[in-house]
Amino acid sequence: MEDAVQPTNDGQAGDADPRDKVGYGKPTENPFLQFGSPHSLSSPSHAVAAETEEIYVNPAYRLSAFGFLASDQPDISGNFGFKDQWTALEWVRDNIAVFGGNPDDIRISGLSAGAHSVHQLLHHVARLPAGVGSPFHRACLQSNAIVTNPKTPHELRAQYEALLQSLNIDPHDKESLSNLKDFKQTPWERITYEIENNLIQYGTFRGTSDGSFLPASNANGNGNNDGEMEFQASPEFANKLKEKGVRSIIIGDLTEEWYLYSIAHPIESVKDIEPNLKRYYPDYAVERLLKAFDPLPPNASPEECAKLYGRILSDGQGRFILCCGYFFNITTNIKQVHLPVRLLHRDLKKHGFPVLRYEIQWTPPQVRQEGYVTHGTDRSLWAFLTDVLTPDQVPVARLWLKTINAEIENIEIKGLNHDIDVILTLKKDCTIGWTKDTRWEEMAKLDRILNGQT
Repeated sequence: MEDAVQPTNDGQAGDADPRDKVGYGKPTENPFLQFGSPHSLSSPSHAVAAETEEIYVNPAYRLSAFGFLASDQPDISGNFGFKDQWTALEWVRDNIAVFGGNPDDIRISGLSAGAHSVHQLLHHVARLPAGVGSPFHRACLQSNAIVTNPKTPHELRAQYEALLQSLNIDPHDKESLSNLKDFKQTPWERITYEIENNLIQYGTFRGTSDGSFLPASNANGNGNNDGEMEFQASPEFANKLKEKGVRSIIIGDLTEEWYLYSIAHPIESVKDIEPNLKRYYPDYAVERLLKAFDPLPPNASPEECAKLYGRILSDGQGRFILCCGYFFNITTNIKQVHLPVRLLHRDLKKHGFPVLRYEIQWTPPQVRQEGYVTHGTDRSLWAFLTDVLTPDQVPVARLWLKTINAEIENIEIKGLNHDIDVILTLKKDCTIGWTKDTRWEEMAKLDRILNGQT
């Protein structure tokens, strides 16, 4: 697509050839809703489609400022990337039968920002008007979910103004938005350059509580509004998902998510941690999160600072069989992954919604970064990448996929149930079984801190 663009400062990609994500054409739609492609050369869907005899659809969507710019003045509704995904889902529902698919059995799946997207789409489904059903029936969230309400358009006005000021456009001029939209006056290369080099804490664009596609909310974080997280904790969220036709949800994480998040942005000193956390979370959430971790000394090494940043972000933070971003196959550590995964599991389970939570302790050693079972290294299992897996690893991936499907049938049809802290685990020895969640109490404590409780 001629105008489907993205920034190039993808810290998680390391030295990887950018053509692995975007091919030889123009830049297109990854982690954090900022980079990537649903057609990465390292993560195709053809092998798993053949293995499972399923049809995979991998739609793209607008990213970064092109997909998630929002403001209240001027009025920019935002969430354009999520709306692209929704349009793709409706198209699949209406047309998949032509390709031999079943429109009454559609699963969406996402890794990282893709999982974040799936979670937002679940919230959209739960608030659909009477008589309107979900275009999908199951969802799989891999290594990400929502932990706080999205920022409001009012909160995001500062980001809009920072972007325009970096482009030498007066944000208070009544023609400022028109000037930004004029691709001759403001070519996409200028926009991505400023995002890559100058915006820092304003350089990450995400969803917004627009009051339309996503529910409106205030920003105090005290749980006294009707935002996403408050709605999710109520019985209505689970009940509405059932009413709209969603049958079950799969959600889980890896044991060492933190590493990939630690290299997401340049973290050289203690002072780099807070502004980079504010890329993703409201000020109140960042303040509370920082208090939840032992502080580093001012002279801490870059390695120590990066690891703390990775821990905070991953603990808190991503297939139709619809596959899309990184990776919305319409499919970081505590704040991006470990905590929100557990919160969604808790909120659904306590209201009787079928949910399967998993943990992956082993991934193929040849795909691990620095030896860690970290974010995204499970992709070779989910996508059944036989050209990546060794012959002795292929049966592990096959058994994992079969076990997931069997357990979904158990909870959907047979009504089998497990305690909240018991999870389906791919263990270090490559066996699969139900184990205790060793981090459950730690995450429950962090949840209380994040909500301003002692």
